Amino acid sequence: MMRPATAVLLVIAGGLLAACAGGPSPDKPRDVNTRSLPQGASAAAMADSPLAGEVLKAVNASRAARSVAPLSNDATLQRAASVHAADMQLRNFYGHHNPDGQGPRERVLAVSPDFRGSVAENIQMVEGPTYAAMSDAQLAQTLVDKWATSPPHRRSMQSPDLTRSGIGIARSGQKIIAVQVFSGP
Repeated sequence: MMRPATAVLLVIAGGLLAACAGGPSPDKPRDVNTRSLPQGASAAAMADSPLAGEVLKAVNASRAARSVAPLSNDATLQRAASVHAADMQLRNFYGHHNPDGQGPRERVLAVSPDFRGSVAENIQMVEGPTYAAMSDAQLAQTLVDKWATSPPHRRSMQSPDLTRSGIGIARSGQKIIAVQVFSGP
């Protein structure tokens, strides 16, 4: 027979696993906007950046080392990632869901309402003079190395089922925010 304290721990652990698996979040609004992206972030988002290209190269090198096909760049995913990076910078938050409750899938649907397929997202924020002074290639490798230390982020980078990617970057002073959105069939 299970002790009450053990049962409580199992319930808490089950709730945490459900949250990580993309289940509904208790603080997430039920009706989330899938028609538009945050206006200020949408206008501020960078269409492309050299750092984004270097991140894709570093992720693809990591995939190649494990005999996983490279990711292709996808314009829809890139737009969703870029706006999310800009949104985190402008509204000073950090997370997969913005203050309006939009998560990775809702952002992708706001860009492409007919989108079908799986969606995963990696985010990373680094700050300080050391990161700001790095070349794009060095910084990209640092970001990928940080993602590789986290099992869920590493799974997104290495999954053969995820075949497309878009990368958004936002920079403000010495703070750099990177978002990589993945999708598969």
